[in-house]
Amino acid sequence: MKITKLLTGIIALFFLLGCSDSKEKIYSELEKFDNSLDSLITEKTYSNPKYLVLIGDTIKNNPKQIEEIDYLNTGNDSLLVDANCHVYKFKNNQLITNASEDVLGRKYVQKYVLFKDKIDNKLIQTLRDEHTDRDTIFFGSLEKYDKNGRLVKQVTSSVWRELDKASGLLVTKENRTLDVYKYNPEKSIYTTFRKSYFNKKYDIDSLRAVPVEKFDTEIKKKNKVFEYSYIYDNHGNWIVRRDLNTQYPSVKYRKITYK
Repeated sequence: MKITKLLTGIIALFFLLGCSDSKEKIYSELEKFDNSLDSLITEKTYSNPKYLVLIGDTIKNNPKQIEEIDYLNTGNDSLLVDANCHVYKFKNNQLITNASEDVLGRKYVQKYVLFKDKIDNKLIQTLRDEHTDRDTIFFGSLEKYDKNGRLVKQVTSSVWRELDKASGLLVTKENRTLDVYKYNPEKSIYTTFRKSYFNKKYDIDSLRAVPVEKFDTEIKKKNKVFEYSYIYDNHGNWIVRRDLNTQYPSVKYRKITYK
């Protein structure tokens, strides 16, 4: 009787292990997920935009690093805004590292690993496993642009860490977003087609069941509320930017390294 129960337990365990999704199967399904909206793209795409774009700015001459400091003018005083002080590093016209602090002053580093045609999920997972106890967060990213430099496809792989109230353990949940954009200049809108896998543990059935969201966004003209005055360097990149039309204008300073 004991032997029968033992064999039953072994068979059940084997069945469960055999039916569970392996990492390789998950990686394969993630690749399908990333390409699932490609039929909406009807034009030739490019892996890099014409110019490097950082937070709405076009950066010229392929800089290697930008150190940015933000001050807030409050009457006669200037307040250094630590949470908005960044060091941006670039390689081949792409942002690769953003070192910063959060609002509580805790330092952290975000590393964006950029891929040309498909995200290497195994590599991203290996990097996360190696830095699981550190202040480094890894993102996998894939972007495609049209001939005008507009973003037409974006895939972002990230993780969300939270404390499980029941167990008290730190739980890591995977997030992945696929966006495809279609532009309609005549109507001044662009349509986003999105598949978002958020705050779960990857499994094949859930990945296949992710619905497609569709929504339109207005292509806004420049808002006078957010106008700035600039001082530029010899390459045409701004190194000082002052806010206009605000009660407490902020000033950003940039030190740009090109070699």
